[in-house]
Amino acid sequence: MDYPLQPLEPADIAKNLHLDRETLHQQLKLFIFDLLEHDFERLCALMYRHDVDESKFNAALGLSNDHERAGAIAHLVIDREILKMNTRAAYSREKNKNAIKD
Repeated sequence: MDYPLQPLEPADIAKNLHLDRETLHQQLKLFIFDLLEHDFERLCALMYRHDVDESKFNAALGLSNDHERAGAIAHLVIDREILKMNTRAAYSREKNKNAIKD
């Protein structure tokens, strides 16, 4: 059974790793599209909090319409969150490796 897509906040990405990237992108895009239209300040604050590259964010804002902007920003957020998860995992492996040596 297909369920309608629900908006997804960036902070919930790590909780929804069971979703494929396209579904994750579509849900995040819905959320970002709403922020572009109704709460741009909150969108900017979220991008800062999630450490999205400012120049890439500004480039995405330069796209021709809110649907394209939302899609591009969703990709930026997903890429950044995946990078953060990979960095944490690598750091954790290194920390565990060092603990075993001690």
